[in-house]
Amino acid sequence: ENEDLRKTLDKKDSLREYESIQATVIGRDPDQMWHELIRINKGKLQGVEKNMAVITADGLIGKVKTPGQFSSTVELLTSVDTTNRVSAIVQGDDKAYGIIEGYDEEKGLLMLKRIPYDKKIKKNSFVITSGYGGIFPRGLPIGKVVDVKIDQNGLNQTAYVQPSTDFYDINNVMVLERKVAGKEAEIQDEGQE
Repeated sequence: ENEDLRKTLDKKDSLREYESIQATVIGRDPDQMWHELIRINKGKLQGVEKNMAVITADGLIGKVKTPGQFSSTVELLTSVDTTNRVSAIVQGDDKAYGIIEGYDEEKGLLMLKRIPYDKKIKKNSFVITSGYGGIFPRGLPIGKVVDVKIDQNGLNQTAYVQPSTDFYDINNVMVLERKVAGKEAEIQDEGQE
């Protein structure tokens, strides 16, 4: 547990462009929602808001679904909710953009869909957030490509991604909020009046 906390604190140093709120997982439904939701011990009173990105020291795990006063529910990337999508980039010589849409429970892999058929995707390429979806900041690690398949229409590819985080063993997380340059400038201007 101490090692996990140290990794989380070390990660905080590399996230200077984000405000981060450190939190602990306090609940998980072992029956129906094991792959979908966790509860953390931080809420609105600590600055947590809906749709904020949630990470571990290893990478992105999901987003805040429902913030309460003192605790919040986090929707994991493994959720089957069709609105739970993440704009992502497969890194490499020829960057490929796609959307994390779903989780193959049998294989234990995330599915990165809508990659153009002509993009060359190499196995073991890293997948990170693109920042284009409006929710997740750019550059958060998601995982590594382990397989690529052309879809049935032949127009797109799906990359199967081994998550960088073990979704079965999540204890300490950070909730991220992007710093907005305009908002900071506005605050500084108000202070000068």
